[in-house]
Amino acid sequence: MVSSILMVILALCVLAAGFLTLKKELAADPPVFSSKKEAKEEMVGLFQDRGFFYLTGIALLMQVVCKQAHIVPFDFFQAFLASSGIQALFYFIKRKDLGLKTVLVILVSFIFLFF
Repeated sequence: MVSSILMVILALCVLAAGFLTLKKELAADPPVFSSKKEAKEEMVGLFQDRGFFYLTGIALLMQVVCKQAHIVPFDFFQAFLASSGIQALFYFIKRKDLGLKTVLVILVSFIFLFF
């Protein structure tokens, strides 16, 4: 029950962060590039994830360690939701502390596993 409520809250945070990002991107003027190098730097900037892949990996590791390799597809969803939900929460409060994000992803993963 607790994990279901937490999943809904995290999913709503991800959805709201997506809408805010989309709104911000649609309001901005399209970029104009003068060289390929500048365009490449912009593309690399788009893919900077601020630890998203690390957090997803940590959440998956928690699933594998605690379930001892009895992984089902739903576990991948939970790991993705834990990492993206925490990223969305930090997006709202405008902080980039990777250590705190890691601790919260581990905590949320334990809640998903045991509650």
